[in-house]
Amino acid sequence: MKEVAIIGGGASGFAAAITVARKAKNMHITVYERLEKPLKKILATGNGRCNLTNASAKKADYFGDVSYASALLSAFPPQSNIAFFESMGLLCKEEDLGRVYPLSGQASSVRDILLSEAEALHIKIETAEEIKEIQRQKNGTFLLNGSIPADFAVLAFGGKAAPKQGTDGSAYALFRQLGIPMQEPKPALTALMCKDFPKHLKGVRNVSKITLFKNRAPIYEIIGEVQFTDYGLSGVPIMQLSRLAADAQKEPISVKLDCLPQIEDRALLAYLFRMQKQRPTLSAETLLAGFFPKALGDFLLLRAHIQKEKPLKALSEKDSKLLLKIIKNLTFDIDKPRGFDFAQVTAGGADCRAFDKSTLECKRIPHLYACGEALNVDGGCGGYNLQWAWSSGRLVGEAIVKENSFDTHTRN
Repeated sequence: MKEVAIIGGGASGFAAAITVARKAKNMHITVYERLEKPLKKILATGNGRCNLTNASAKKADYFGDVSYASALLSAFPPQSNIAFFESMGLLCKEEDLGRVYPLSGQASSVRDILLSEAEALHIKIETAEEIKEIQRQKNGTFLLNGSIPADFAVLAFGGKAAPKQGTDGSAYALFRQLGIPMQEPKPALTALMCKDFPKHLKGVRNVSKITLFKNRAPIYEIIGEVQFTDYGLSGVPIMQLSRLAADAQKEPISVKLDCLPQIEDRALLAYLFRMQKQRPTLSAETLLAGFFPKALGDFLLLRAHIQKEKPLKALSEKDSKLLLKIIKNLTFDIDKPRGFDFAQVTAGGADCRAFDKSTLECKRIPHLYACGEALNVDGGCGGYNLQWAWSSGRLVGEAIVKENSFDTHTRN
């Protein structure tokens, strides 16, 4: 029997293992996981609900080696991965923005169904087994940790984000041992730590248009709910752009918030002037309470050097225009993205160009494959990263089955 070693017991590793086991009865598959339990990170995804994929996933939702993500979307689109889970007995549901979850609404259902399928297919799972060394033998096979033989090896050990879930970046050493080039790993889908941030804004949420600036030039724009913390900015739209702020300590990076994107500048200024005439005794604080959470409204007035008790009739035209400017251009300088301990995914990883796009087999080392977060592909929030994990794992599984069949046919 041929031995298939899957290094990493996460989403992509299990997708590869199950795909091989379903189609190649003459192969023995072992998943090696460094933690005491596999698939731990699955339980934390989607706030414990597991956002399995996104029904509208497209090339534009990915970063890094995007052409590889695009190829995988064609080979294994979201509906294919949904059918993959349904074939194991897990039903799914689509919610807002194309996000797909298990019908149960529980991430544990995804983990349980994968473990059940692995057991039914006689996939061996070795936990608390960290693979620290992989050697290529003269006969083309591999030797793991100096004593574990394998005919096929799959590097599915994830990235560097969320180390408590088992991905601390230590397994990158295997890429270095094998001479596989890497793109520098950086935290992605994380919050941004801001310089001199007002801690009293902690807990405020506000829909804003966010523009990211690098060296004073705008490089990214998105609209969504911003969450203010005691250290800086968070929320889905902030996490989406966080990967672009990784070099904040090397070059000036800032975030500008249009705190009221629903109303154009002219319309907002006209409203301010109108309220001055209609409600001259209304305080500036009360006026902004109609737009913003109190703490944010008070902070905007502070930035505009307007006392919150000041009546509208006392505001000069200059005051109103400055307040408008602050509301539409609230700017914070970024110190750095929050680190890997708080990131949901890793940007960077093994350079995909070292692998065949149609199989994810290493171009230089036959029978060696990589998939999932270990590769230089990452997506935004909304199921895109698990979509990549399932698809890349399944592609590797299919490639191993095909290669094994070819080897067997040739030998016979």
